[in-house]
Amino acid sequence: MNRDAVTQRLAELKSKQALIDKAWNKAGNKKLLEFFVEVISKALHVERCSIFILDPIDDNVWLHCGTGVKEKQISVPKWSSMVGKVITSGKYATDYDMEDTVGTHDTVGMKTGFITRDSLCVPVHGVTTKRITGAIQVLNKKSGDSYDDDDVRILQELALHLQMTVENLFLRQEMIKISNKMEKAINILERKKVHTGT
Repeated sequence: MNRDAVTQRLAELKSKQALIDKAWNKAGNKKLLEFFVEVISKALHVERCSIFILDPIDDNVWLHCGTGVKEKQISVPKWSSMVGKVITSGKYATDYDMEDTVGTHDTVGMKTGFITRDSLCVPVHGVTTKRITGAIQVLNKKSGDSYDDDDVRILQELALHLQMTVENLFLRQEMIKISNKMEKAINILERKKVHTGT
């Protein structure tokens, strides 16, 4: 392959890689999820609401959006966190007096400066994958009361409405990993091209 052909092929690959990155950024539908986070916090009278996505490759759970935190600011192991346990079991969970217990929430609290007293978490089921792709968690009921059946129902209803959006985020993780590999391969080819002068 001559130098012009290699240069053209690399330009095409870079263009495709840029399109993949752009598609990912648009498909995240972050504005919609941020809106739901705000609405749920007000509807359930809680201090925080967060939407988590399962990483099917690393088996960790990462924050997509939430009250007072940035995307991926929180990443917790699936096996030891409340969110991970909800994703594993497929059943909602509540916890109270968390400020008096040791757990993953303490590690997150040190990172974010937020003290968790109580939590309600529900799984988000995938539509096409037939597996759990994420979870929605609310923290610290402002009244100090326990979470009731209405709170659980509202959060589960939200999880139903967000199924497709969360599943898209879940599935696109693989696309990002492929895109990153493609970018590395392009960089290697460019370095070889410069080094060999072809």
